[in-house]
Order: sequence, then structure tokens, then C-alpha cells
Amino acid sequence: MLIEHKAYLLKSGFNNTVNKPGENNAKPHHIHRMGNFMNYFASRTKFASFVQNYGWWIIALFIFAMPFGKGFEVPLALMSIGGMVLLAKEGSAQLKSPNMRRAILLFACIWIPILTALPDAVALEPTASTALTFMRFPFAVLFAIYALSNPETRPKLFTAIFAMFSIIIADGVLQAITGKNIMGSPMIVDRLTGLFYPKLTMGLWIAPFGAIYFEKVRQLAKTGRYGWMYWLLLAPYTAVVLLSGSRVSWGIYAASMAGFAIYLYLTNPQQSVKKYLAIVLILAVPMTVMLDHYAPFKEKVEATAGLFSGNYDEANAATSIRLPIWTVAIKMIKDHLINGVGPRGFRYAYPPYAEKGDIFLKMNPHMGPNHPHQIFLEVMVETGIIGIIGYFLFFGLLIRFTWQAIRAHNHYAAPIGIAVISAVMPINAGIAFYASVLSAMSWWMLAVFFAVLAIDKTKPAID
Repeated sequence: MLIEHKAYLLKSGFNNTVNKPGENNAKPHHIHRMGNFMNYFASRTKFASFVQNYGWWIIALFIFAMPFGKGFEVPLALMSIGGMVLLAKEGSAQLKSPNMRRAILLFACIWIPILTALPDAVALEPTASTALTFMRFPFAVLFAIYALSNPETRPKLFTAIFAMFSIIIADGVLQAITGKNIMGSPMIVDRLTGLFYPKLTMGLWIAPFGAIYFEKVRQLAKTGRYGWMYWLLLAPYTAVVLLSGSRVSWGIYAASMAGFAIYLYLTNPQQSVKKYLAIVLILAVPMTVMLDHYAPFKEKVEATAGLFSGNYDEANAATSIRLPIWTVAIKMIKDHLINGVGPRGFRYAYPPYAEKGDIFLKMNPHMGPNHPHQIFLEVMVETGIIGIIGYFLFFGLLIRFTWQAIRAHNHYAAPIGIAVISAVMPINAGIAFYASVLSAMSWWMLAVFFAVLAIDKTKPAID
């Protein structure tokens, strides 16, 4: 097992110093230091060994805890604390690994603009709190890199993800059919809530994970003569996303599955046409049935058409009353162009910019909506030009790393990268970018992404 771990470290870029044939064995001092780093596993502490053998359970616990309020914060906190302990016990050598450097680079693109927003933040406490809580994410990444350094743990994690989301989907289907889920929880205004009751966040959680879930389906579909039947899981998964009633979720799911389709084509073009036809046909069945027989879904689709009506009221209804919020956001940007009003400060800065009779100020005259309900506007309003530059650097690098994983046939990293991209797209208008739910979800996925990312331009990393 020790030899396998060392071989993986070489492959993943933990040591990219390799002698050429006939090269003098005498090495400079910095080469000796890199060579010593290769003895990392031979001298690892008991805690590091424990993490490498059992740490994937803590990572998987995030998935099992996500339906239960802020329960997902517990495993994420354990990952972060574990990363701090590993850094203290194992030293800083791991921080110099290529994947950890990539993770820190992406983190800096988001975190530095948060810091630059602090001096002019309209509400210092929530902005400072956001800056502080974001600091846990690099440690969570470090923990994941250790925990998933053993290749045997990766399929176990993906199986755990597949199992939990299968339970969530089955529970959602039960609620759609009977009106109540396995816990006896009802739907809310004809929208599925499932295990996430009483919150209406189920669609926002399961939509980006579509690419990860169906990568496991793809693997299972290869297991036997009737393995292709696993692809039938597309129907209930898609149905639950649609019946969650969140149009933002529909867009995220569409992006996730479009990315997954591109990934399928590039990694296995010989079979792509047949797979695409099967996927389209399977998706068409639940969508057609719901359009014809499920009135709330049909009303949602019809309301969405108002975006193209040219009528303000219809367009406002189609965006779920977001046009006044976006108008305020644009006004706010003009006054806080460089470094914004500070993350989580939009609600406090809202009242002076709102029109007379604003619907949100009627509910609370001292505070507006929590966020601008669009990631691009949120980043621009709350961290200014500095933040939007950092965000697009983050997004561009993420696309680049995911593209490299796809080209390398990395069947672990590629679908996770696609999931993160779909969750943090600039046009997303659901959960706040700097809020705990989306930040925790995306950085948990990024922790796993960088733990399994192995970029090798000469051959497939994982096939």
C-alpha cells in the first residue's frame, strides 16, 4: 500500500522532479528536499494515517447531513479542524503540492476581495464574519487531499454520494405521489420539499450534483448486460428537480447535464450518439407528462415566458419579483464601484436606494432582501470591481482545471468540476454566493475536486 501511495504522489504532481536516463545522481539542495518529501508517507503521523484510512467518512458525512438544516456545517468544521491538525503535525510541505497551490489560488481570488471590502463595508460585522468563516475552506481542502490520497477511498465516496442522493430522489418521488415523504412531511404550495422540509432548497442542492450522480450511473451501466437500465434513473432525478418548483434549480441542472454531456462526448465519442439519444428520450418522458398533467409545473413554465414579453409586470413575475432588487443593485454599484458594500451587506444598504412603495421595505422598512439574487450582481455590489475581477479569475481557472480533467479522462475530478461550475455560474439567481449554503457546498466539492485532480498531459489520469 505504501508503494501505491508513493506512486500516486508522483502521478498527482506532489513531486515533479524525476531524473532523466543517464543523468548525474548528484542533486542540488532543493532536489534533496523534494526527495525527502517523497518519504512523507514513510514518516507520517498516526493522525495522518487515520485520516488517509477513515477521513473519507467525514467527507461523506457532509452529504448525509445536508438535508438537515445547517447540519452540513459539522462535517465541514471537522474537515477544517482536521486540516489544521495535519498542517501542525505534518508541516507545510503539503501546501507546496500543485493541487493545494491551485486550491489556494482559487481561494485567494475570492477571499482577497472580501478583505478589500472591509474598510468601506456598510455593515462591518457580517462582512468580517464572512471573511473569517471563509478561512476554513483551505484547511478543508488540505484534509480532503490527505483523506483521498488513498485511491481505494474514492469509489467509496462516490458510492456514498450516489446512495444518499438516491434516497433523496426516492423520498421526493414518494412525496410527489402521496403528498407526504417518508417522514410525513408535506409539500409546500405544490413544491417538493422531501427531506429538506420545511425549506424549499431541495432543488438547489440536488441540481448541481447531477453530473456527479450520473457519472456513478455511467460506471454502474458498464457492469453487466442490463446495466444500461441504470440510466432510467434520469427520469426520477429530473422529475424531482423540476417538481421542486425552483426555476433557478432548472437552470443549474440544465447546465450540469449539458456539461456532463460534453464530458461524455469527449471521453467516449464512439458511444456518445447512442447515449445522447437515450438521455433525450428519457428526459422527454417526465417533462412531457408534467407539462400536460401537472398544473403547478405548467404554470411555472408559462410564467417564465414572461421574460420575453416586453412587459415589466410580466417579466417581474417571471423573475419572482427580482427586477426591483436588480434595479437597486445597479444603483448601489455606481456608489460603491471599487470595493463594494461588503459581503452580506446588501440588505443593510438597500433602503436608501429603493423606490417609494418598494414591496420588500413594506415587509421590513429597515432592511431589504438578503442578497441581489444573481451571483454577478452580488459579487459586483458587495466586493466591487476588485471582486468581479477575482470572481472571473476564479471561474476561468475552474473551467480550465475542469477541462484539463476531462481531457485527461479523470472520471472523478471532471464531474465534480462540472458540478461546481453549474453551481457558481454568474447568471445563477438562487442562493447567495457568499452565504453559508452555497459557499459550503461549492467549497466541499472543490475540496474533493482538488483531492482527486491529477493532470497528466501524456496519458489518462483515471480510465
